[in-house]
Amino acid sequence: MMNHNDFPKMTEEFDRSVRRALDSLPERESKPVRRFSAKKIVCAGLAAALCIGGTAFAANAQSWFPLLFPNGGDANLEGYVQTADNAKLTDENEHYRLSVESVLFDESAGTGVISLHLENKKQDGVKPFTLAHLIDSYQNKPDITWSTLSSCYAEEGQLAFEVMYGDSGFCGSEFYLDTARSTDNDYYFEGAFAISSDYRQGEPLRLEALEPGKTTVRADGAGTAKTVLAVDLPEFQQMPYLTSENGDVTLSQIGIRIRNADMHCTVDEVDKLSVQLRDGSEYVILDENADIDRTLYTYGFNSTEDTDRIDTEIAVLARAFDLDNVQSVTINGEVYPLS
Repeated sequence: MMNHNDFPKMTEEFDRSVRRALDSLPERESKPVRRFSAKKIVCAGLAAALCIGGTAFAANAQSWFPLLFPNGGDANLEGYVQTADNAKLTDENEHYRLSVESVLFDESAGTGVISLHLENKKQDGVKPFTLAHLIDSYQNKPDITWSTLSSCYAEEGQLAFEVMYGDSGFCGSEFYLDTARSTDNDYYFEGAFAISSDYRQGEPLRLEALEPGKTTVRADGAGTAKTVLAVDLPEFQQMPYLTSENGDVTLSQIGIRIRNADMHCTVDEVDKLSVQLRDGSEYVILDENADIDRTLYTYGFNSTEDTDRIDTEIAVLARAFDLDNVQSVTINGEVYPLS
């Protein structure tokens, strides 16, 4: 393990930028270790690039996130997805028009999904993002959800999408290009995001398009990548959720939050994770030995509660659960009944 004492002390903002960059990095080509702390293989230079620098309308019966939940897999989310016309959830400048088409945030597990449309008004065919490159052994794996998606990130001069809160709070996130719907000057993205440790209940969220290499000084004095476009997200309706008796496990329709307060392992050691349904079936979310990973994005952090250090992992799931059919969650062989 890295000894942090071997390195110079970093500023808080530099550390935050590096962590966001590293959190979006793909997994190394080796034994699929610790999905909760690793991702896919991506082009070099991402970390360096990042360190340079309303009333909602009720959702209707349609597929709001066809890329992340294909074949109508998000049908159980009806009534919680928020949408608005482009005049209300849109920002633009002389070069781009950014529209939020639909968004869902589940505060109980701290997870969300969002659908975007970015128009290149100059019609010059220049893409303001870079697509990550998956090594061959991680492409199109049938039981690894993210292996079929095109993750994007920003190099200097391009745009990075971030879900934010407060003065300078960042959610962890991963945004994927919908290659079937996108054209040379119109781009459709769907993103999965998870709150950070400093998120406070009820804080409004907003989507920002940032330009690495340039700086915005925010109200709290923090300097981050320059804000190019920003859209305030609508207020969200509380979603149902289930929790274990000790509160270590919270399962929502699209997310799971795991705290290791009373567990026999740290969350970074979660090798197998599954949900047991009342109909007798089991849905495996993660199994390292079987190369199964049915998450859209995972995010981990440490928090301090009552002077004790608590490890927390949040995962955005690639399935919208019917919670009435959920009985328990099993983590590394230990069963956590939910109610």
